Amino acid sequence: MTSHPALRRLVFAVLALGLATASAAAEPMAKPPTLTAAQLKALLPKLQKGGYVFYFRHTATDMFMLDDNPVMGNCDTQRPLSDEGRNQARSIGNAFRRNKIPVGLVKASPFCRAIDTARLAFERGEADEGLYFATRLTAPERASKTAHLKRLLDKAPAEGSNTVIVAHNANIMEAIGIWPDEEGDAFLFKPENGQAGAPLARIPVDLWQNLNR
Repeated sequence: MTSHPALRRLVFAVLALGLATASAAAEPMAKPPTLTAAQLKALLPKLQKGGYVFYFRHTATDMFMLDDNPVMGNCDTQRPLSDEGRNQARSIGNAFRRNKIPVGLVKASPFCRAIDTARLAFERGEADEGLYFATRLTAPERASKTAHLKRLLDKAPAEGSNTVIVAHNANIMEAIGIWPDEEGDAFLFKPENGQAGAPLARIPVDLWQNLNR
């Protein structure tokens, strides 16, 4: 069963409202510009040199299988990627490889949908407890996870490579006050002098397919 876009947007709008009222999330930033296919292609020479951090929200999931009581390590208790999401993840990875965008560190939330996104795309992904889905935590726990994510965003990648983080909408909302519009969205950061600053751009998930042509 595939996810329904309208239902998916409604569910995450409710989650966003709950997160905003229940926690002290970061002050909202202005949304970064959304790249077009032409702009993403024009950016390739810079991405090929490395030095960027990509923050991906996991790709599309089956919203008819909600994870009310998820158990880490047991994917049967968690909302899984849909067929669409698995194809999206493969398309992202193919675009990186085909266009010679180097990838070094790959970190993923311990939820299966994030790990699966990372491993389908990049054939690896280190599960990081610090990227646990932020809406399921107490306020002090969220603060700790948010600090951890900020450190990852601020850390410059190894020379000649890019870092990839795959997690959830709530985590990046807590960290910088921006909510990804769709599953599979990516935000692009360029850490300098130990600070990531605001994201440079939003990359919609469907743009990666254009780089595979």
